[in-house]
Amino acid sequence: MWKSLVLAMVAVWVSGTASVQAERLDLSSGWAFHKGATFGAEALGFDDSDWSKVSVPHDFSIQDKPDGSPPFSKEAVSGQDSGYLPGGEGWYRREFSLTSSQASATVLLQFEAVYMDADIWLNGTKIATHHYGYTAFTLDLTGKAKAGRNLISVRINHVDPSSRWYAGSGIIRPVHLELLDKLHIDPLGVAIATPVATVDKGEIEVSTHLKNRGGKAGKVTLTTVVVDAHGTQVAISTESQALAAGGSADLLQRLMVTRPQLWSIDSPNLYRLIQTVRVEGRVVDERVTRFGIRSITVDAEHGVRLNGQPIELKGGNIHHDNYMLGAAGWPDADKRKVALMKSAGYNAIRNAHNPASQATLDAADELGVLIVNEAFDMWGKSKKSKDYARFFAADWQQDIDSMVLSGRNHPSVIFWSIGNEIPEQGSADGARIATMLSGRIRTLDPTRFVTHSFTFNAPNNTALIAALDVIGQNYKAPAFEAEHQAYPNRVVYSPESTSKDGFRYWQIIEKMPSAVGDFVWTSVDYLGETGIGWMGYSKDWKQLGPYPWHLAYAGEIDATGRKRPAAYYREVFWKTGLTPISAFVRQPKGSEDLPDRFLFNPPAEVDWSLEDLHESWTWPGQDGKPLEVVVYSEFPGVELRLNGRSLGRKAVSVDTEFKATFSVPYEPGVLTAIGYRDGKAAGQWELRSAGKPASARVTVDRHQMAANGRDLAYVSIEILDANGVPVYAQTDDRKITIKVKGVGKLLGAGSGHPARLESFTSGHLTSFHGRAVAVIQSRETAGQIAIEISVDQLPVKRITVQTIH
Repeated sequence: MWKSLVLAMVAVWVSGTASVQAERLDLSSGWAFHKGATFGAEALGFDDSDWSKVSVPHDFSIQDKPDGSPPFSKEAVSGQDSGYLPGGEGWYRREFSLTSSQASATVLLQFEAVYMDADIWLNGTKIATHHYGYTAFTLDLTGKAKAGRNLISVRINHVDPSSRWYAGSGIIRPVHLELLDKLHIDPLGVAIATPVATVDKGEIEVSTHLKNRGGKAGKVTLTTVVVDAHGTQVAISTESQALAAGGSADLLQRLMVTRPQLWSIDSPNLYRLIQTVRVEGRVVDERVTRFGIRSITVDAEHGVRLNGQPIELKGGNIHHDNYMLGAAGWPDADKRKVALMKSAGYNAIRNAHNPASQATLDAADELGVLIVNEAFDMWGKSKKSKDYARFFAADWQQDIDSMVLSGRNHPSVIFWSIGNEIPEQGSADGARIATMLSGRIRTLDPTRFVTHSFTFNAPNNTALIAALDVIGQNYKAPAFEAEHQAYPNRVVYSPESTSKDGFRYWQIIEKMPSAVGDFVWTSVDYLGETGIGWMGYSKDWKQLGPYPWHLAYAGEIDATGRKRPAAYYREVFWKTGLTPISAFVRQPKGSEDLPDRFLFNPPAEVDWSLEDLHESWTWPGQDGKPLEVVVYSEFPGVELRLNGRSLGRKAVSVDTEFKATFSVPYEPGVLTAIGYRDGKAAGQWELRSAGKPASARVTVDRHQMAANGRDLAYVSIEILDANGVPVYAQTDDRKITIKVKGVGKLLGAGSGHPARLESFTSGHLTSFHGRAVAVIQSRETAGQIAIEISVDQLPVKRITVQTIH
């Protein structure tokens, strides 16, 4: 697990040992940034005083234009793929200082992701190039960094078209500087396996790669301690070995925990592995790695079993962007996305189509979500002319290594995906590459399963399939039964499916043990692939939503975090119990909620568009006209009432696809759906007609943040009528102004409107269906953040958030 903490003061488990200054320094703040090409910016003497001051993660593609207008452009090279947002060149510079003792240590500079084609200089000397925009890489500055001031310069050259979705541009994930003793644990050299994980016993195997970069041999003692969530030591092992000057060694330790707290989706119990390295009694390094004790098996007879218990993968796909923050992978933003999915009933995430951030994996570990971690969207053959295929032949191994080494200790990760809809599938070259990638993954991590996602119209893939453990068939679940008859030992799942197919696909998954899960495209909305959730693709697969569309609008959870009707339906046919009954109204014909609904005629063969249903009983101009009301229910009986009058009851079951449809002549008031079980009312859902906007409800997801320059608070803004009913009609949307004072800043804001061109960063926007969300970032000073929300013609709202050290 790359989530490992290097502690500064080490004398925890054996008293009397000396401490060592091993440090992991966060490099989030203090960067100077320039958008566009420039000459000589890598040099020490270059004057960057007029550059912008930014924190990373940072995405310069979503920044406003120099004239203050929003960043979108009809002429953007990637157009519909990128949401009409540009790539381009950008430069970052940051100084850091080292003492003499720090400069003489092992100095490692760690980037979690830079999009893309990055060149890096230290003190004016080029030290690295890294092409792939989604993998972590570490640069060894030992002997290069000096005592006193040092300068890091980074040039990003994002040439479009580089991607089929919005990629962003810049240092998009965290950066750290790690300072270690010359004799240390390799930061990516800890591998934890739990070959036995039962309620009675947990066996833990730990392989630790030690390095001695000093000029003196020594006897090394490695003490490994397992600590539970309460801080109690539950296992310990000590191994010693001579380590030559300039040498390295791999130490294997086996530990046993009695009656372990197993990690599962319902009880995501985590342990800490605390490892201490001593030479002649002196502590030289300590590393803490978080992990879970769990077993995972997959076979065609039993499907996926977690800790021996069968589990169906209730999955959703996500891209890496965070909407109003662009591709900036702030840990709190990535964690929020996982939390939104978990709260909506998903138990699995496919990170498409690139390795997940550490924050995503950390959140999945903490919340109990399973991860399919995917490496590539292409191998040697391009899907876009400037994509990663240019570098695959030279870089694939370092990027596979990065994904696996940084993810292999996360209990949430269960599958490694080597690719998505790769052009080489069905060819001899594709089989060769798949065998190569799978072999490398199994060398690094033999404890998990390798998969690949095939296109729904793929040619013969027998040779490639032979390299896999689990087969991914996008949009092809109806063929699973026939495939099972032909190949009874194969394990298959649906890495991608449409919301429209959700119920039908899930019936297949439930009935076939060898079909282990379904992942909808997509669970959370994202930038790029414009409008596929509204009008789909054109028949020839070439055209998407026209400018100014910039969101896919395919998310069952919208870009602000609000669940859409498809998410509530999924909760019902998954039988989650989260929202056992819900009701929505179909948009009346001729009054479509957004333009371009029927742009393509005929539509694509695969249609990602969601049903045009709305959580509203406010329909001016529709009085007396019949409106279609769709009720989703886990209860076997459903009654609909309008203003207290019963409109009848209907039976609901798998035969009705767990839904009931009513035709209701519209009149304002209260529409209530009541669910019945055993003849008794067991749950209900209510929609109320809203009046004109009267106030704004402003809520924040946290009232206290760390004063670290990294913590984020999400502020939700909802427009209400005089009775507190949410205002949904777009005719009542209002202009919003957000001002932030004190020890925080506005990082971004958005409404989720898929085609309205507004700045993400100015603090000026318009609500969409009565809602908007702002993201507030802490600074590094403790104190109070004052947030003022002004909604046009409504009373001003003010809230505060405290930051503490």
